[in-house]
Amino acid sequence: MNIDWSKFQTGWDYIWKDPIGWFLELPLFIQTLFIITIIALSILAVVLVHYILKGVAYLLYYLFKGLYYLFKGIFLGLYKLFEAIYYAISGKLKKKEEIIPQTPESLTIPSQQASNLIERNEISTPSYCTECGQQITESMESLLISRGIAFCFYCGKQFELKMAENPNF
Repeated sequence: MNIDWSKFQTGWDYIWKDPIGWFLELPLFIQTLFIITIIALSILAVVLVHYILKGVAYLLYYLFKGLYYLFKGIFLGLYKLFEAIYYAISGKLKKKEEIIPQTPESLTIPSQQASNLIERNEISTPSYCTECGQQITESMESLLISRGIAFCFYCGKQFELKMAENPNF
């Protein structure tokens, strides 16, 4: 019984016998496409490996971080439990830290700054733009106080400063 093995021969046998010859027999356009495809697949493989390694690194980082906080919480809880048991058995009172109130030093405000504060309290400035709803910035508020007119940075709406008529209320 004689078996004809040539029937089972594939195209890959031809490539493996002469790895450069089959490539050179292809048309130039196909050779170029083949090289571009090999380069694109190589770049794709490198990017894929990069993101897989990055994902594994993040996974390990957050896994160890979570384990650290878990063990820290367990040991802190055990410490407080044993501390409470110690004070319960010994009958001693638990020491509490004394908080010493600190009195702030007296604030001295120069007269020019005091007058600016008084003037600022008398002036009513808007907090939000009525056109776009954005919060009024500090620089816009200072322009409004110094010049009496300012524009919203976001939508361009003009604001004019109106003095309070009766500041005693």
